[in-house]
Amino acid sequence: MNINFLDDRHEILYNTLCDRMKKQDRYHLAMAYLLALDSELRKHYLDVFDFENDGIIPEALEQGWQTSTSAKTTRLAFNLWNGYCYESGVPDKSYTPEEIFCSVYAPFYWQAIKIRFDY
Repeated sequence: MNINFLDDRHEILYNTLCDRMKKQDRYHLAMAYLLALDSELRKHYLDVFDFENDGIIPEALEQGWQTSTSAKTTRLAFNLWNGYCYESGVPDKSYTPEEIFCSVYAPFYWQAIKIRFDY
């Protein structure tokens, strides 16, 4: 698969994160791609994904460092990981494509979906 990256830093961190992932399946590759995309997530990827326990950290969405764009990226990453769509324990409409894809990163979000679903 030919993967489109935002910039060289995106590609380098993607490869680094893929190496840290417990598996190289579509779930992990899509997560690595999104964690490496946004500048805030690049700084805080350890607050979003628990590499040791191989899972998401939902509380990351409540952190003060999240921007509106990094929160959209995090929501998509969580949703592609396991269908997660909750804020404060209840389903949240901010996980809908209409909300998430209203972003400058929309073409890269589509790339993450292609990675996740092997298109």
